[in-house]
Amino acid sequence: MLHTTHLFVRRALVLLLAGVIGCGSDLLLPDPPGGGQNVALTKVDGDEQTGTVGEPLPAALVVQVLSAREQPVSGRKVAFGPASDPAAGAVSPDTAVTNDAGQATARWVLGTSPGPHVVVAQLVGGEADNQVAEFRAAAVAAAPDTLRPMSALAQPGRRKREVGTAPVVHVADRFGNPVQNVPVAWQVTSGGGKVKEPITATDADGNASAHWTLGDRIGLHRLTAALGNVSGSPVTFTATVLF
Repeated sequence: MLHTTHLFVRRALVLLLAGVIGCGSDLLLPDPPGGGQNVALTKVDGDEQTGTVGEPLPAALVVQVLSAREQPVSGRKVAFGPASDPAAGAVSPDTAVTNDAGQATARWVLGTSPGPHVVVAQLVGGEADNQVAEFRAAAVAAAPDTLRPMSALAQPGRRKREVGTAPVVHVADRFGNPVQNVPVAWQVTSGGGKVKEPITATDADGNASAHWTLGDRIGLHRLTAALGNVSGSPVTFTATVLF
């Protein structure tokens, strides 16, 4: 009887082992530490943003590291940097470590030059050359900071005629970048003349101009260009009518 029992147990173990082997493809062995060499770096958030020069972008840059079985890998280092775009600004931290969700995060502070910029996230390790993600952002000029003349402040003129040189002013942000679509207010303060448009917007170069027609008076005519409380505002242009 004992022999029969042992035989039954042995056969049950054999059947159990065969079943395990037969469904071996369904067994998931744990990933090696750090996900091994066969991992993938992908972007999660923070790409294709628009921000102001000298300021942080609204959203953080987020990447994720996944194993070959698409499982999140923690503890992997990811380096962030401007690569070949020195005007891109700065990314902090320059190296981040993936969390339990396999994600690494950094903040991008744009540089002082408007335009398109690129920073790169790169996996640190043996496969770093192949595991790179590019983040792109568009930087726009900051708020108006200064107003200055771009044409002569004084010129001769004739009564009831438009001045020979149109008055032009330039609007720049605190980094000296031209600011587009800023309304500049023009006002005749002496001489009795007029401007065709009392408000004109700056163009892509940050310049705004006015069509100034002098009044029917001999003497000094004045026109101002104003923009809130920015430095240099208002700018005063003069025209001298002798006859």
